[in-house]
Amino acid sequence: MMRLLRSLLIAMMVIAIAAPATCLADPEFTSWEELTNKRVGILTGTPFDKNVLAQNPDVEILYYTTTPDMIMALKSHKIDVCVANVAVATFNASKDGELEVFPTPFYVTDIGLAFSKDSTLYESWDKTMKGLVDDGTSDRLWDKWTGADETAKTMPKQTWPGTNGTVSVASVATQEPVCYLGEEGVRGFEPDIILAAAEKLDVHVKFMPVEFNDLLASIETHKVDFGHGSLFITDERKQSYNFAVTHANGMTLLVREVRDAAVANEDSSFLDRLIKSFNKTFIVEGRWKLILSGLGVTCLIFASSAILGTALGFATTVLRNGNNKIAMTMVGAFEGLMGRLPIVVVLMVFYYVIFGSIDIAGTIVASIVFTLSFGASAGSIMWNAVKAVDAGQREASLALGFTEQETFHQVVLPTAARRFLPTLSGQLVSLVKETSIVGYISVIDLTRATDLIRSRTMEAFFPLISSAVIYFALCCAVAAIVSQVTNRFDLEQRPRKIEGVNEQ
Repeated sequence: MMRLLRSLLIAMMVIAIAAPATCLADPEFTSWEELTNKRVGILTGTPFDKNVLAQNPDVEILYYTTTPDMIMALKSHKIDVCVANVAVATFNASKDGELEVFPTPFYVTDIGLAFSKDSTLYESWDKTMKGLVDDGTSDRLWDKWTGADETAKTMPKQTWPGTNGTVSVASVATQEPVCYLGEEGVRGFEPDIILAAAEKLDVHVKFMPVEFNDLLASIETHKVDFGHGSLFITDERKQSYNFAVTHANGMTLLVREVRDAAVANEDSSFLDRLIKSFNKTFIVEGRWKLILSGLGVTCLIFASSAILGTALGFATTVLRNGNNKIAMTMVGAFEGLMGRLPIVVVLMVFYYVIFGSIDIAGTIVASIVFTLSFGASAGSIMWNAVKAVDAGQREASLALGFTEQETFHQVVLPTAARRFLPTLSGQLVSLVKETSIVGYISVIDLTRATDLIRSRTMEAFFPLISSAVIYFALCCAVAAIVSQVTNRFDLEQRPRKIEGVNEQ
């Protein structure tokens, strides 16, 4: 069966390449010799750099996180060719008038679902998947998702009882038509065949979109039960994971077209392309809802982290004010640690290591990490402001009969607030921007939402511009709110009124 699939794969490639060009265009490169000293894009985490260098050792390899980023780099001439599986390359070439598929695939093998070596689900899923391959279900679903009939590309509903529970599945949802994100969630050939197997096993499936370079980490740390995303099965990977084969595919190169200038000038106007791009980004499949949902997640993480982080910063300041050496040492160590580690590293350590074996939502993990990070910086800012308060104010308060605690809360802290609030407001604005990295742990925030839209449209303008505009507006709103709070602590900004005197 797999030999037949490989033969069909190569035949599909030949047909795709031999099809008449609609724009009097030819591939920019047609042989490996032409790629000498050229730049080749490849996905981070894939093992095909060695295969590329075996074909031509005189190429420069550049690594990209997602397929859409890589293809956009190709279209903008940042790289000369990029490596993609045949299905993804053929699909993008058929949908994009600027791209073509390299004449021949350079690597053909099986693709499958990846399970950890100690997974108790592997044997049942492997047996079920083999049955779907042998009875022709795999071929039928492959034709469905790689065919031209868009109306047929619908995902089945999980209407079966699911008496054997729910499995969580990591999905690289940026590789249309194999796996991508649509209006109803993760869709494509691989999610479809997973649901076909799930129905036979009577389990429900929860798909979790992840980046390709986070896929294997999610499986290894048991954040998910298994994962998929055009995972080519290699001998090296089989040493670390078990694979249930879904189909066979090959790797090829995606290249630019050499277009006839006269035909290129007849393309639609700039305004038409702009309207089409806007429609694809926001209107088609209700993609504006994904942006709105991502914005809600961003606001949730920011708000919870800002409130809890401020409380944590205040608590560390109070501990330091108590002059307890142990407490001061612990607070100093905490602030030093958080201040010297990249927040993205801390985020991934918490998600994949500290909470690696715990079923906890990425949004909660992100809120915890940003609370700790913001709390550390807020505490440092508050304590420096407290130390800057004139000692005479404290001494005068004590002389008037106030206790140490009353002096701190009623005299020192309000005075220090006038110093630390302006700085803290800048930290809050920075916190909004820092939350954009939560996509590293599979949280679909504003940035991740626009990235997923880019993966569908293969266009950067509207997704990136809309993301920039929304972040700018959000930062301005946060700055305005904090400014109002700051003014309440600034005596010079308060209206002055003398008792018994009427203003004229």
